[in-house]
Amino acid sequence: LCLPPRSKVLEVGPGEGALLSELAARFKHLTALDNSKEMLEKSKAAIAKTKIKGVKFILGDTSLACETGIRSDLIIFDMVLHHISSPTKTFNDAASLLNDGGYLLIVDLSNHDQDWVRKSCGDLWLGFDESELNYWAKKAGLFSGQSSYLGLRNGFQIQIRVFIKKNDGEK
Repeated sequence: LCLPPRSKVLEVGPGEGALLSELAARFKHLTALDNSKEMLEKSKAAIAKTKIKGVKFILGDTSLACETGIRSDLIIFDMVLHHISSPTKTFNDAASLLNDGGYLLIVDLSNHDQDWVRKSCGDLWLGFDESELNYWAKKAGLFSGQSSYLGLRNGFQIQIRVFIKKNDGEK
């Protein structure tokens, strides 16, 4: 996406902090948002190991982020969306948190039939069809950008999708 280091980045659901650590090395304004105190602590520990300062940590969800007025140039959901009960609300929240010209990056499972993941992994969704993500994005006023798909050896397919909040007046 070629974003400059001064860009404001929000990772939702940073988990144990692997991606967050990579982002911290690239961006000066980074926020981690997670609704699990335990996972947020793991993210903090991962950042502490990098010795990078200035990452903000918020316990909560995108609704809380909307209330606090956080604005971002890039919002990342990396293998998180299939754990969220309302993707429609999540896309709407993300659109309101994005600056004009900002990007929403979704990395998640493509639709699959492996129902065992509901119980063992806590998945609420069995991945997503491209059309579902496009629909939720369009309803939120976001436009589809780049996309890539990766097949994994375990049979799952990962989709990497970018959605864009256009500048005012841009169609």
